[in-house]
Amino acid sequence: MKKSRLKKGIIITLIVVFILGAGGSFAMGGYVADKILHQNESKDTQDNSIKQLGVWEYDIDAFNETYKGTEISATAEDGNTVPATYFGSDSDTCVILVHGAGGDRVSTYPLAEGYLKRGYDVIAIDQRGCGTNADDRVTFGINESLDVKAMVEYARQTLGKKTVYVHGQSMGAQTTALYASNVTPGAVNAADAVICDSPVPGMELMLKEMFGDGDTESFMARYLTGTSKFYMGLVNGIDYDDADTINVVKNDNIPTLIICSDRDSVCLPNQVEMVYNNVACENKAIVHFDSAHIEGIIDYPEEYMDSVEEFLNK
Repeated sequence: MKKSRLKKGIIITLIVVFILGAGGSFAMGGYVADKILHQNESKDTQDNSIKQLGVWEYDIDAFNETYKGTEISATAEDGNTVPATYFGSDSDTCVILVHGAGGDRVSTYPLAEGYLKRGYDVIAIDQRGCGTNADDRVTFGINESLDVKAMVEYARQTLGKKTVYVHGQSMGAQTTALYASNVTPGAVNAADAVICDSPVPGMELMLKEMFGDGDTESFMARYLTGTSKFYMGLVNGIDYDDADTINVVKNDNIPTLIICSDRDSVCLPNQVEMVYNNVACENKAIVHFDSAHIEGIIDYPEEYMDSVEEFLNK
């Protein structure tokens, strides 16, 4: 009788511990998921861009004096409004620029200048959770790619552009890669080519590196990523696997140029090369610059744009 009671007590205790553990993990997953989605909640992404340009010693005042942009917007298929600045000179070719994490469209202006000097029209957009974009959730390119799709269609149908390219940097390059992997070549919302500068290799991989302080196999990295992945999929309807850039680009049939920064400590060169290797389109290329993360356009502006144009002219 005593053994039976002891056994029953142990079972009940284990069940209670399991329930408490599962509940705690679910709550932790919810907390982490919310912080991921609203990672820019307390940040001034517009000011962050200005500060970054200052670090690069880029003269934003000179840019604004030289190039006068027009505010435009497009509507994504989920109803989100995509804010952007259009720099137009009646060219029949337009490049849509997609910025990285923590900043806004202004951070792409060194890149915009490179294109504008060579006669391209430029549209610089604000990604979700950044700048004046109404959606405050950052989804590592999953929902953001819908905004790119809408702006490509806007450039063709509203602005009358014959040729449209998309050029993204960092998380913007991830957005661009996911976008290219989810459109049909030749469709009105499909770009003629895309350029991905230092693309984030994957949502889950990046989070594991962050949570594990570089060790993706640590307990903390796997626990925080696993619980937040489960919660976000169940509650928010967002699957980390949809932002696995390395894997998703197996569906990318748009001509794609990958730019790799060889001194990159954010998106490691070997990870960027893995993205390139998996791009499905045979019309693809990769170029390397001896630069830190997305700084090729800063360190080697002419060589950078020469490489881009060489690819696009194919």
